[in-house]
Amino acid sequence: VAQIRLQRRGRTHHCARNGLSSQQPPAALPHASELPLAVRVGAYLSVLLGYIFYCYNYIVVGYVRPFLVGQAGFSVSDTALISMAGNIGVTIGAIIWASFIARVGRRRAVAITAAGIGIMAAIQASQFILGVWIGSRFVMDALLGGYYVVATSLVVALFPATSRAKLVALNSAMYPAANVAIGLLGGYLGETGWHVMLWIAAAPLAISVLLWFAVPDDSTYLPFADGDEAPSAETGENAPTGGWREMFSPRLRWITIGCILLSGIDFNAYQLFQGFVTLYIHTERGMSAGTMGAIVAAISTGAFIGNFFWAVIADRFGRRPPLIGYVFAAAMLLVFLRPGFGQLELSVAGFFFGVGVACTTAWGAWFAELFPVHLRTHGAALFHVGHILAIGAPLMAAWTSESFGMTRSMGLAAIVYIAGAALWYALPETLVRAKRQ
Repeated sequence: VAQIRLQRRGRTHHCARNGLSSQQPPAALPHASELPLAVRVGAYLSVLLGYIFYCYNYIVVGYVRPFLVGQAGFSVSDTALISMAGNIGVTIGAIIWASFIARVGRRRAVAITAAGIGIMAAIQASQFILGVWIGSRFVMDALLGGYYVVATSLVVALFPATSRAKLVALNSAMYPAANVAIGLLGGYLGETGWHVMLWIAAAPLAISVLLWFAVPDDSTYLPFADGDEAPSAETGENAPTGGWREMFSPRLRWITIGCILLSGIDFNAYQLFQGFVTLYIHTERGMSAGTMGAIVAAISTGAFIGNFFWAVIADRFGRRPPLIGYVFAAAMLLVFLRPGFGQLELSVAGFFFGVGVACTTAWGAWFAELFPVHLRTHGAALFHVGHILAIGAPLMAAWTSESFGMTRSMGLAAIVYIAGAALWYALPETLVRAKRQ
């Protein structure tokens, strides 16, 4: 009760600071914990349904790339341009949508982003013109970045700190799950049914209607705040102004930059190692496509399990202990690259690499919790803002591979992961503070 009263007083301060007024006193609003559990769980499950297709839309273009080149008339260079447009789009989208979500609320934002994703997917499925695909992929990934931000911030708003990492982990688990589903669906449809996979990607258009009715309006409840809505002591030029300007104010600048760097480290390490895994298995090791698929499936299975393992650690012991996963992933990728290994050894090493690298599931709730309540959508957005440090990562990875050899280039990812673990440790813990409040 005391926590709820403190948060309501914080909400009053937040409204006054931003010049907001209301006929209804903020204290009359129910706290998120007072909303029926069925309402909160229903909202989460509805967003989770959309999250499945959030992941699906990230993966499906990579899967159908051979068909885009072989049957749709695109060149390999064309598909690279499409991918680059997506990388730029997701970075810009995360930046823009954070402020938009904070302004219009999560219900409107999640419905708008889902509908937009479905529309862009339908355009891609119906038109095979390079300019259309580059433009639609740019907009699509910008919307996907927004969906991630609103899905993550909704978990932080509706659920206590000791449950958030597990719920975000279930979201993250949809990525390897979608990867497996696409593989099975692609195998069932065969080489002539790849168009169907693109049309399935438009499902969020229908899901957006469900989201509008399932997600509660932000103005009808007070979110979980972890007791951090105390008035700022800064005045004058350093006074918080909200939005990205406040994110880079002196009191928050280091945390904001640290999160962006940590996210950028992850994306660069991904390009160095995971971006070349299939090429390494097939070309360097001379293994068949079937063997390659089995090893990649083992990595995805490890990541699926690791999501929940590290989420339990994060919710029980704190947001920093999962950094051990980065150290473990660095060790396992070096084992993976040892010469002489066959399918079994590579599958086992790949599985445990997947378990280790899934430790980043702790970031979803953590990045939001590091900031005051009115900036938590911006904090969640920092995960995708890190893409700005990885826009040139594919070119960098290709250059190191050509200069030092593919195996040595992939091994550099271990150094990047260790650097990420050190930076992770330097950022503040949030779970202890939330439990104390």
